[in-house]
Amino acid sequence: MAQKLRVAALLISTAMVAPGAAFAQSPASVPAEAPSAAPATDVSETVDPNEIIVSARRRDERLLDAPVAITAVGGETLQNYNVTRVTDLATLVPSLITSKAASGSSASIFLRGVGSTALSAGFDQSVSFVVDGLPMSRGREISLPQYDIQRVEVLKGPQALFFGKNTTGGLISIVTNSPTDRFEGGVKAGYGFEGKEKYAEAFVSGPLSDTLRARIAGRYSDSDGSFTNTAAATYPTPIPGQVRTRNSKYRGFAESYGARATVDWDPSESFNLQFKGGFSQVNDGGPTDIVERICGGGRTVPATANGIPPSPNADCRINGRSDSSAIPIQVAQTNYRYARDGRLYADFASQYGIMTGTIKSDPFDVTSITGYYRFKQTDLNNVSGEAYPSTFTQLAEFTQYSQELRFQSHFDGPFNMLFGGFYAHGKFDFNTDAYIFPVPLDPLNNTYVTFKRDNGFSTDSMSLFGEATLNVSDQLELAGGARYSLESRDSFQRSLPGHIAFAGAFPGGLELKDRYRESNISPQATIRFKPEPDTTFYAAYKQGFKAGGFNISQVLTPAATVAAGRYKSETAEGGEVGVRTLKLDRRLSLNATIYRYIYSDLQVQFFDPIAVSLIAGNAGKLRTQGIEADFNYRVPGLTGLSLRGAAAYNDAKYQDYIGQCYPGQTIVQGCNLQKVGAAFTAQDYDGRTPPKAPRFAGRAGFTWDVPVGSSGWSVRAVSDVSYTSKFNFTDALRPDSVQKSYTKIDASLALRGPDDRWSISLIGRNLTNKLVVAAANDIPFTGGTGTGTAGPATLADMSAFVDNPREIYVEVGLKF
Repeated sequence: MAQKLRVAALLISTAMVAPGAAFAQSPASVPAEAPSAAPATDVSETVDPNEIIVSARRRDERLLDAPVAITAVGGETLQNYNVTRVTDLATLVPSLITSKAASGSSASIFLRGVGSTALSAGFDQSVSFVVDGLPMSRGREISLPQYDIQRVEVLKGPQALFFGKNTTGGLISIVTNSPTDRFEGGVKAGYGFEGKEKYAEAFVSGPLSDTLRARIAGRYSDSDGSFTNTAAATYPTPIPGQVRTRNSKYRGFAESYGARATVDWDPSESFNLQFKGGFSQVNDGGPTDIVERICGGGRTVPATANGIPPSPNADCRINGRSDSSAIPIQVAQTNYRYARDGRLYADFASQYGIMTGTIKSDPFDVTSITGYYRFKQTDLNNVSGEAYPSTFTQLAEFTQYSQELRFQSHFDGPFNMLFGGFYAHGKFDFNTDAYIFPVPLDPLNNTYVTFKRDNGFSTDSMSLFGEATLNVSDQLELAGGARYSLESRDSFQRSLPGHIAFAGAFPGGLELKDRYRESNISPQATIRFKPEPDTTFYAAYKQGFKAGGFNISQVLTPAATVAAGRYKSETAEGGEVGVRTLKLDRRLSLNATIYRYIYSDLQVQFFDPIAVSLIAGNAGKLRTQGIEADFNYRVPGLTGLSLRGAAAYNDAKYQDYIGQCYPGQTIVQGCNLQKVGAAFTAQDYDGRTPPKAPRFAGRAGFTWDVPVGSSGWSVRAVSDVSYTSKFNFTDALRPDSVQKSYTKIDASLALRGPDDRWSISLIGRNLTNKLVVAAANDIPFTGGTGTGTAGPATLADMSAFVDNPREIYVEVGLKF
């Protein structure tokens, strides 16, 4: 305990607590861009190369001037630590908790304790993505490999006005590199020792003519996996003649590749047209390949499931060891959609294209963003280890077309405006087959599968937005605007014939349809005061909105109804105040933000391991409030040395919320509300901290570029220590599902040749090898009985999704 307090004190004393926050890995970690022509842009004509440029208000401006709570991470920072996935990014941003998940959105993304459960495929994410101006809100974007990135901006709190679709919890904006005015290229390759990962990246960029530029970039990676698979080579099943085989030697294996092409055309001084298009492919063992077991109620031996004893190869510890087995080949290849040969897997493929056109004219600049985005994922998952084959397959296929039109004025006077419209059409198919009871072959339907279900929706999102800006003086700016959103969604669920033994519980031919329509107006107002060019004070009032809909992930039984599957929209309201400043001859940057937001009807979902059902609903209210800050200091007298720190204190609490009991929760333990029959079904969440909401998180580190001789060689040393306090990782706040506080250390050392033409680097991430559980669900049939009674009751075992383990890379790079 004393050690944890010392770590926390160190981070607080070195960091000044955090969010507005550019916590750059080095002073120039986010390269300055050419500012846009809009007069509202605050980038001066003499931009300091050490300053960070962001586009959080859809205009290029110094982070110092942007009245938004934001953490900006530059491309150089990402390269220093070989950050190529969104889950890698979480360590760099205090209060960001991310992980993959098995079902629904296949992603768990929480910021300041606000996020969307991974269980529901129907939810839009409370924390969404924008890639080069293209909004993505399904959550599976967490699988996209990241490469050739200029910067990542993590915007915190409601984001209604500037990025296409409205969002409530925050937004991760990824900006990739664009073509350059001169020819350049680069290649790098590396090896990760822990996961036996081989990877390579390359790019080529330059002019094709006086008005045409192009860039091509790509990445390939292949990893054996860092986690141990303890499963036996073969394992008997309850069905004679069927065996399970080890899924793979290691867990966490993956092969991924992707490419992106960008063409930038300036047919005239007033017109620019840019096209970005790319594809990605990720093939791995599926999200359950990184699952480990937590035994319920502190048990040290895994529970029996439906009378089947646990595997002797399973344990109850988060230690990088777990049993992962394929299902019997007979089951997989007998009318079990997407099961292939029975080995656990996930294949994710995505494509996108973005056409951005900009016309500079008087008095409005006009920007058009036309987007196409598609992904398809099939997978086979097992959440219960090798002893009990509780498996399910999924097809998740989504296609989206979008169009945004934006007008930015540049009047001569103090008044300017931004307005426009956004439209997106999406279609989502989400099909599931589940094999959760080991039974002999059904000769009638020729399957072992317990139930089959086709689900999906089509959606249309339209919005109009506008903001007016008044520069009262050179020091004072007032801004106000709103987004009007109109959301529609037509959802369906349809059951197909499964095993005849379960026709009563899961009959084929059932169908539910839901039609959802809703509109919303989300206003926003900001005051910015600059008493001097390098100091900004701001205050903002914001609202946010996320559409409701229908739970397409619920189990379809004769008792299922449309009303039970509906959930309401989620809204956010609140504000923040912040300060940003440069001091000590512009060597020290300081940023701090205080915020408070109320989330009403927060969309939540729970898994019932007894009914094997996903239950969607809305929490009453969630209040988040806190303070965040960061600093960056270029040490005088020591050329190339910079110190940095960032930290976040977040006080998140449920209010006015009566919700689901966790399975196995007794009356004495608080499951004492909303009695149905002989048992209670609900508990009071009022005053309790929501899941994935650590009270404190921080990060502190340094970068030191040291010249070697006079020949242009240099050594770069980088290191950061991050700390996160404890948090609960289950939706129903099980008392035995708490991730203890943890500390991670990252470091890298690079030798660079003249003009950075070549480099060799040694990179270490999570050197303390802290295995963090970011999400978990109850394992079916391992407990959960006695809920809402006086007992006795048992808690189910949990399948826990474990964060990235330690990795050490060696990397060589060449630029030309």
